[in-house]
Amino acid sequence: MHPIIPPFLLLIALAFISKLFSEELQLVNIGMIHLLPILYAAMRLGRRDTFIVSVASVLSFNFFFIPPTFTFTVHDLRYLFSFVIMIFVGQIVSWLSARAALAKELETSERLQETLLGSLSHELRTPLAAIMGASSGLLTEELDLNNEQKQELYQTIDSGAQRMRRLIDNLLDTARLQSGVLKIKDQECYIPELLGSALSKTEHTFPATLTVHEEIPTIQGDAVLIEQALFNLLENAFKYGDAVNVSLKPDPDGIVIRICNTGSIPPAHEASIAWKPFSRLSNIRGEEGVGLGLYVAYRIATMHRGSVETMSDGVQFCATLQLPYRGNG
Repeated sequence: MHPIIPPFLLLIALAFISKLFSEELQLVNIGMIHLLPILYAAMRLGRRDTFIVSVASVLSFNFFFIPPTFTFTVHDLRYLFSFVIMIFVGQIVSWLSARAALAKELETSERLQETLLGSLSHELRTPLAAIMGASSGLLTEELDLNNEQKQELYQTIDSGAQRMRRLIDNLLDTARLQSGVLKIKDQECYIPELLGSALSKTEHTFPATLTVHEEIPTIQGDAVLIEQALFNLLENAFKYGDAVNVSLKPDPDGIVIRICNTGSIPPAHEASIAWKPFSRLSNIRGEEGVGLGLYVAYRIATMHRGSVETMSDGVQFCATLQLPYRGNG
């Protein structure tokens, strides 16, 4: 649904109600009622869409209620002044809403930056310490290491480097998403194929149970970004779960991918906000990370006009990714 449709539906409903009770309502009250769709648009839409809604509200008020009714003729110039005021109010409120949104975004950005710096100082230290310890062991001539011991140290270095890479990738993705640099490259996407590719890249010691319902149609979207979102959701499930179930099915609005895991489950009130940035839930079990994986998946979904919802029923934690058939525009 286009964002401009709700204020138009509100306008139609209010105009109908005002017409039903026009005898009880004075003209000034009907005019105030016609301001409501304008204010709704001003707080939720841009100035251009607010202007369109304002003009529609003015025309409705004029056509149905200003004598002579059912015409756009205005005999009293005072009404023209009222119409200008209605449109002007919409533009002023829209401008103030945009300023408030910008201020809130800046405040959020500063808070995220502070949290990020605090998290980095802790989360990067652990894999970096492991890499430095293993590399020092390999470089120390006094240690007579056999091949098996060297292999263990090499694996420690590789594991630490992989953890740092994933952390940095999520940080870069978050920065690109926040700045708007990351854009959708529209193409035909077959979700089962992207899901298989994401599964093959996920580090896990046990297989996932995969259920594909019916025939899965293709959707329009960015295959690289969608695969990244699926990878992040799967990685989170394998990291905290001891069994992972993945289901894939179409619905009237798009494709629904549901990834659930048993094991270390957060409480319901935490699970519902797990997609928020820097969310570190009570089930983390000492795992590395800064709580950005699910947030990146959520932002990618919203870029495609889809959604990510997380929940816990005490038995399993589930992340549901919904992608519409046409994701951008």
